[in-house]
Amino acid sequence: MKARWLPLLLALPLACGAPEPSEKEAPAASAPAAAAERVELERVETARLEATIAASGTIEARRITEIGSEVPGRIVAVLVDVGDQVEAGAPLFRIDAGPYQMALTEAEAGRALARAESANAQQEAGRLQTLLEQKAASQQRYEQLQTRAEVARAQVAQMDARVAKARRDLEQTEVRAPYTASVVERRAHEGAMAGQDAILVLQEAGALEAILSVPEASPVPVHAGDAVRLFVEGLPDPLEATVGSVSQRVDPGTRTYDVRADVADASGQLKAGSYARAEVRVARAEARPVVHRSAVLTRDGRTFVLKVEDGVVRYTAVRVGVSEDERVELLAGVAEGDVVVRGEATTRLAEGAHVAAAPDGAQAANDLTEPRL
Repeated sequence: MKARWLPLLLALPLACGAPEPSEKEAPAASAPAAAAERVELERVETARLEATIAASGTIEARRITEIGSEVPGRIVAVLVDVGDQVEAGAPLFRIDAGPYQMALTEAEAGRALARAESANAQQEAGRLQTLLEQKAASQQRYEQLQTRAEVARAQVAQMDARVAKARRDLEQTEVRAPYTASVVERRAHEGAMAGQDAILVLQEAGALEAILSVPEASPVPVHAGDAVRLFVEGLPDPLEATVGSVSQRVDPGTRTYDVRADVADASGQLKAGSYARAEVRVARAEARPVVHRSAVLTRDGRTFVLKVEDGVVRYTAVRVGVSEDERVELLAGVAEGDVVVRGEATTRLAEGAHVAAAPDGAQAANDLTEPRL
């Protein structure tokens, strides 16, 4: 959207307070008229400007996992080292499996014994049921055997669970990668005891994101979907990304909020932990009044535009928003359709100066048709 302009003549104010010539005095010769001065005018229009917000942050992997062992024991083999790439399910290290193999064998033997006792109890209960039907056994004895058979079945179920746990513990002596990743840290070697501490640290491969800190005072809030350009040390070209999520919390210490953007690096040179400088391109949700940058005047710490009302220049205080190229957003003081002075004349015109259209551009300001910046 371009601003429109119109050349005007600046009518110099008449001198005021001069004495009237007396009837006896001959009128003085008129001073020569000042040369007409052309100035540019611009009609205020509305647009959705984009702001470039500076931010900084760090490149991080989407997932970083400290890998330890679910079962305690002595480490007998570490199968990877720092820098290795591993696929999901690949073995990482092994714990001494001997004690867990013995525990499984013992649990399986206990389950076999429980099954045999359960079968025997059921047979006795079945035999006594036949005698009970023949009136050759007591009801009390039959109920005792029935209870014994139920206890035996429960013991079998208990031993089944014990075998399952022993088998799972044995399987956990070989620790595998939960996802495709790279090994970024190794904290233990063979012979060390594995407990609650991590043995390796994995970083998800090919899944990086930029975590950026955006100032709370930014003129336009960042939203998911906004474009991001990342500048990372060591990379010759900036990386293009898109905001994926925006934190709803402002850090009270830094007065910033976090923005996350997925990063694709085809070169494979980008590393987690790298510092990143970012430019986030953010557009207003709604159109606001905009003018050319030269229409805005700053004096004594205040910002003005020279609004033209009925041919008279009025200094109007405004509040400036974001800027894009040569256009500036005005948040207060003017509305769409207002006419303001632009260009170098804004530095010379005084409050109350009268202006008029030049003969070659005498149409009213709201009839402007020829755009020119």
